[in-house]
Amino acid sequence: MNYLFYGKDSGRIQKEIAKVIAQYGDDCDHIVYDLNTSKMGDVMSELTTSPFFHAHKVVIVKHCNFLANGSSDFDVSQLEAFLKDPLLENTLIMTHEFEKCDSRKKIVRLINQTCRVKSFQNLEERDKKGYIAERCRELDINIAHEALSRLAERLSCDTAMIDLQLEKLACYPLEITAEVVDALISRELEDNVFQLSEALLKGKFKKAYQVYKDMVSLSNDPIYLLAVVVSQLRFYYQVKVCMMQGMGEERTASYLKAHPYRVKLTMQIVAGIEADTIMKLLDAALTCDLDIKNGRRDKYFAFEMFMIQCQEEII
Repeated sequence: MNYLFYGKDSGRIQKEIAKVIAQYGDDCDHIVYDLNTSKMGDVMSELTTSPFFHAHKVVIVKHCNFLANGSSDFDVSQLEAFLKDPLLENTLIMTHEFEKCDSRKKIVRLINQTCRVKSFQNLEERDKKGYIAERCRELDINIAHEALSRLAERLSCDTAMIDLQLEKLACYPLEITAEVVDALISRELEDNVFQLSEALLKGKFKKAYQVYKDMVSLSNDPIYLLAVVVSQLRFYYQVKVCMMQGMGEERTASYLKAHPYRVKLTMQIVAGIEADTIMKLLDAALTCDLDIKNGRRDKYFAFEMFMIQCQEEII
């Protein structure tokens, strides 16, 4: 049996690949190709060659982006021939990170007919807490209810990242409390930028400055931080405009193609703030970016001046 695993959740894809390899036992070799750097001809040579030193061979082919809509086409005639008449000693596992395959393509239709196909998308926000609780039971982690909620707030929907952080917590010998979570699990960059942007928008300069200093201490470059803040402020403005037009959470999320939970939080933040105020902060951020790139100001000094300007605009 050959396989196609696709989707955004790389963690679950890796687990599924490990399951496939494990079913062939110790007498199995596995080889990984990446189509971003390898040629399809090399992959096909591997697939059409019997294993030399093992009873079975698993060939993993990453970034099979030719299966997705809008990707560039290339010759897949050898792959089609293999799928129609596979070498039984070899197993092919194809992966790609797009959310969908282009079902209009002949090769995709053939894969659906001849392979086991599974989609692995990131967890929905509403499913994250349940996944964390289940993994805590599997890892025998003694965790308090409040700590479980704190983890769900702090971690993203990427199961690979969740599993990595929970394996860290599994080494802790005592009950996991909210305080332990705060001490051992660092906030992700996106979460920190969200806090920074919210503090700037609400004129909480001390909090904004502390979050900024924490992020810089973790080697986050102010130029990159500014780019992410600009993106966040732009999203704030878009949501605010949707609210002004009478659009609710669900319609706004659909219109902006954004996660409903992100839209909900943003609506709460911008509810009492004028759209013009958000635009002024966005203009200030873009001016700061130009000052840095044109060498008019040191990047650290420029970012701190930008935060002061934000406070002045809000007050």
